[in-house]
Amino acid sequence: MEKNNSNGTVTFYPNNYENSEEDVHSLSTKGRLLSYNNQLKDSLHNGLKFTELLDELIETTDSQNLLRAAMELTLFQLDTAYLVFPQQYSQSDYYLIFLNRLLQLHQNEQVILQSSDRNDELYHEFPGINQNGYFTFRIDNTEEGGAYYTEKNTGEILFYLNFQRRILHFNSRAITNLLVVDYSKTYNYETVKKFEMYLMALGEYFKKDYGFDVDFNIMDPSNSTFYQFGNTGIPQAALDKLFIQAARENFMLVTGLHNEAILKLDNGVEVTIYDKSIEDSSATLNKWGLVVTDDDHKVSWFDLLFQYDFIRTWYLDNLSSLEIQSNPLYF
Repeated sequence: MEKNNSNGTVTFYPNNYENSEEDVHSLSTKGRLLSYNNQLKDSLHNGLKFTELLDELIETTDSQNLLRAAMELTLFQLDTAYLVFPQQYSQSDYYLIFLNRLLQLHQNEQVILQSSDRNDELYHEFPGINQNGYFTFRIDNTEEGGAYYTEKNTGEILFYLNFQRRILHFNSRAITNLLVVDYSKTYNYETVKKFEMYLMALGEYFKKDYGFDVDFNIMDPSNSTFYQFGNTGIPQAALDKLFIQAARENFMLVTGLHNEAILKLDNGVEVTIYDKSIEDSSATLNKWGLVVTDDDHKVSWFDLLFQYDFIRTWYLDNLSSLEIQSNPLYF
């Protein structure tokens, strides 16, 4: 601000000036220069703090320090009013770097971190599907925060990651559209399975290293996993079609003791479709879905969609009643 003096001159004061003896020094030219210099020093110290965090992200062999550095960098404000850095990584880039470093710590760095000069961004490329796969993070700017791991060409969101809330949830619709539908046209099951195993490895590391709440969705091979349908009604028409399609492939769909539909496949694998709400007397809505069981807990619904053509056709043709539900808070 400025003040007109009695002698006709004008003195410029700091915006936060208060008319007191203590502020006299700050009103002088020297005071203003000192204030500027101190602000510049603070900005430089801020930049040094940033480089320390980046060193930690790049070099640390401690998983906890790695997460801490990543969390701070995704929220770090490098530029100040006194110092602007024209060359910077974006917030989404730090998520990608973190994933690669996490994989390195587990000697399992399957995905390649690349740089796009054209788009001025980092991205993930997976060997074997690199002609189609181009993965980046899209930042969630809502109050929830976090970021979405997205295939750039199609916009399909494979998973949601939130460091602060310690959440990693996979999106069944995107995994189905991208891996089961699109990639199966170009790549064999073994190639797509390697990419799925990369996603599974990420989930396992977040779960074991950091205690994240991880929802593997249709990729979860545990026998206790209940894949709930998004549609709560009984999928009777779809079940009738499954009975016919399974019979054509010499598999039988039978009715269990509690009216559940049981499809017995090869090597002791079974698919059971039922209403889970009958197990909960307080449930107000039906919860139709399916479980996949096998002796070794290694077969998921994702695997069956590739291993049995008639199951994939049946599921994709009846998505309106059978689509496996993802967390509606994030997808």
